[in-house]
Amino acid sequence: MMRIILALGFILSMVLPACANTIFSFYGVGDPVRRVDARSRSMGGAGRSLADGLNFSSQNPALLGAFRRASVSMQFMAQHRFLNGENIVNDGDVGAFQIALPMRRGPVIGVGLEPLTDMDFGAIEDRGMGDLKYQLEVEATGGIQAISLGLGHRIGRRLFVGGRINWVAMGTFNESWIKDFDNETVFFSHDEITRTHRGWLPSFGIIYTPTSRWSLGANVDIGGSIKQRQVQRNRFVGQREAVEVETESDVEFPREFGAGITYLAGYRWLASVDVSRGLWRATGDGRFDTWDVSAGMLWRTGDPDVLVRSRRFEFGAGFHYRSLYFPTSSNSQIGELGVSFGMAVPFVNNSGRFRYVLEVGRRGDRSKHGASERFIQHSFSVVGFVR
Repeated sequence: MMRIILALGFILSMVLPACANTIFSFYGVGDPVRRVDARSRSMGGAGRSLADGLNFSSQNPALLGAFRRASVSMQFMAQHRFLNGENIVNDGDVGAFQIALPMRRGPVIGVGLEPLTDMDFGAIEDRGMGDLKYQLEVEATGGIQAISLGLGHRIGRRLFVGGRINWVAMGTFNESWIKDFDNETVFFSHDEITRTHRGWLPSFGIIYTPTSRWSLGANVDIGGSIKQRQVQRNRFVGQREAVEVETESDVEFPREFGAGITYLAGYRWLASVDVSRGLWRATGDGRFDTWDVSAGMLWRTGDPDVLVRSRRFEFGAGFHYRSLYFPTSSNSQIGELGVSFGMAVPFVNNSGRFRYVLEVGRRGDRSKHGASERFIQHSFSVVGFVR
């Protein structure tokens, strides 16, 4: 089972592109992906302080230090978006593929292929006047992905520390700009823009468990600049050969701080609350600093004694609110509110789990931002353990 999960997850992560979460992603580096596993997603995204050896969320690298056996996780997502209550957009996504490898009497190594941001935008509008009046059609898709290399370690009985390097080496943004002029004597143009990225983005985390019931966690993403290479091709300029221009620039990722707290009421249930702050304002004019607040609960059935043959199902529920960094003409920040529900089914002999999460919510306000979205997201996750 473990070999099948490893092979399938790696192939899909390399072959299938990421699809975006929101129409509001057409700006800067796209919409940041919430780097949480399916279990945390079922709790609204909370859980950065839940160090139980089962938490694959990348937002806090210290979580790696709690793993005691080799484990692998992969996610798949499908989403229905209702734009302005009318247009329906369906898309899918292969989420993070991660491996945790505990070393004997030492640290835990984490390796993964993970999306960092994504983009999905399309619009058609009329521009210009007179003989230069034209219809502009814009489409933009893609995302920034990273190979993540993490290291976590447990110090004593109560402290976990960890660090992670995100090597940005995969993923592209693809844009298409078509100008179709009303005047047939003016040649229409078709610009194709491809943006690729290279760089390193580090993060660090810590978790402290003062008692068996409480745990506290914190993390910081250092942020910084990465290189963006842009290739622009104009394929129809007076019916001549395609013109190609290459440029290179720096794009900025923000510093982000996060903290969380978890209460474990024995085997049966637990609750987590998380909050994070992204300093996007310092990365570009007009951008907003962001908040992400989430809270949720997890409930377990069955008998905690591993010798008792009983099914141990898990049920999660939670909510989240996050604000987006994108500038708006009204200077009103875009917000997202969602609720989630999830269920996990164990494999035979407790060798892994299959988890399904349903998330529904809303982004934006049409009167303030020109558009709004309602979304229904389905997440599927498979986790396997080496006994």
